[in-house]
Amino acid sequence: WCCHIVMLAVLAFCQTAMARFQRLPNTSLTLPAAPPTHGYTSVNAFPGLIFTNPICIVSPPDETNRLFILSKNGVITVITNLTAPNETTFMDMTPQVSSQSANSGTAGERGLLGMAFHPGFATNGYFFLLYMPTNSAQGGYFDRLARFQVSPADPNHCNTNTQVVFYDQTDPDPNHNAGDIHFGADGYLYISVGDEGKEHDGFNCAQVITNSLFSGILRIDVDKRPGNLLPNPAPSNLIISSHYLIPADNPFIGISSFNGLAVNPTTVRTEFYAVGLRNPWRWNFDFNTNAYGTNVLYCGDVGQDKYEEVDVIEKGGNYGWAYW
Repeated sequence: WCCHIVMLAVLAFCQTAMARFQRLPNTSLTLPAAPPTHGYTSVNAFPGLIFTNPICIVSPPDETNRLFILSKNGVITVITNLTAPNETTFMDMTPQVSSQSANSGTAGERGLLGMAFHPGFATNGYFFLLYMPTNSAQGGYFDRLARFQVSPADPNHCNTNTQVVFYDQTDPDPNHNAGDIHFGADGYLYISVGDEGKEHDGFNCAQVITNSLFSGILRIDVDKRPGNLLPNPAPSNLIISSHYLIPADNPFIGISSFNGLAVNPTTVRTEFYAVGLRNPWRWNFDFNTNAYGTNVLYCGDVGQDKYEEVDVIEKGGNYGWAYW
């Protein structure tokens, strides 16, 4: 009987509590009839125009009515009127570019990957491309940075025979090529390079700065300003030209220790601005001033298995791949 008495007492308490603590309508909170729209919507910027594997949109300095569309297969298209879009083939490099379709596995990461107009493009007509050529004196896969010049007679056309090669680098795997390039506010050319491709940094590139140009952000002087430095001699898998210098304030110049280990400063690839990136596929500058400073470089670094990463790239920074 004791249990029954306790249960009745609990029930009576609950009924009393329910009577005292009833749910009442909220009269102070108002909700809109329809929830507000957040996020983003998309529109077709160029209706009727069709592009194959477009991966980059670039505009020359101080121009507002032309856009250049970079396709991975080697075609560069120029949109010459943004109010009434029309497309013209600016340059067709498909015979010179090693590229597969986007659904062909890791091989699909090769191709024409980056384009940047020289700050003085309006007068010199120079622009730069990073791509994977179809052949080389070295053989096999390789990466190339090259300069081209627009046709003096037609600003919407360029011949491939204007090419000036800045470097060729053997790259045994077809993936992790990064390949985005931009000029900074300082007038230097910045280039993103991947870790050569093999899973888990299998070629041991990510924390080695005395070999080739892999796994980081490069910074070079394509105008060869007075006071800047010659690149260090290159290993056999890297062919560098005499067309660029190293900015005198690049962070790895003259260092004799890296990650606590001794290095020979004459073998350091002083082109590096930052290191320890796996596949810094796309990045750009924010030339405004914000919490991180001015001319901030934001980089999307492709991760492995679990994590992707967006980094604020700082001069001399080490972003941890593949140790972390």
